[in-house]
Amino acid sequence: MRWTLKRFIQNKKTRNLTSIAGTIIIAPILYLILIFAFFSYLFYEPQYDFEKEKWFAYKHSRHEMRDDIVESGILKGKTQSEIIEIIGKPESNDSNDLWKYDLGMSGAGFGWQFNYLELTFENGKVTNVKKIEIVD
Repeated sequence: MRWTLKRFIQNKKTRNLTSIAGTIIIAPILYLILIFAFFSYLFYEPQYDFEKEKWFAYKHSRHEMRDDIVESGILKGKTQSEIIEIIGKPESNDSNDLWKYDLGMSGAGFGWQFNYLELTFENGKVTNVKKIEIVD
């Protein structure tokens, strides 16, 4: 930067002041960019479309498909037997009307996030699909 300034600004005092001002302006911007990049990397969580084969094969990374399942509504209106065929039996069911699926753990910044999928049934059909995220 000094070489560039020396080429365009002949006065040494003006060149030094310009160099200091440039440093004061550019340094915080670079720090903010680095901090943003660091936290983007830290909180990045890949999301994939739901695929039945991957759902059964990679049990601990099911959380990567949860958003697609919830947002697409592929489970809404399905019966309990259809749900078992699509995503298997639940890990826990408090009753016949509430099923929970463990989707595995994911990183949540400096801790862990436990992911669950909760299905609510009314009259034997899914009425609500909800993702649950518990941050530790």
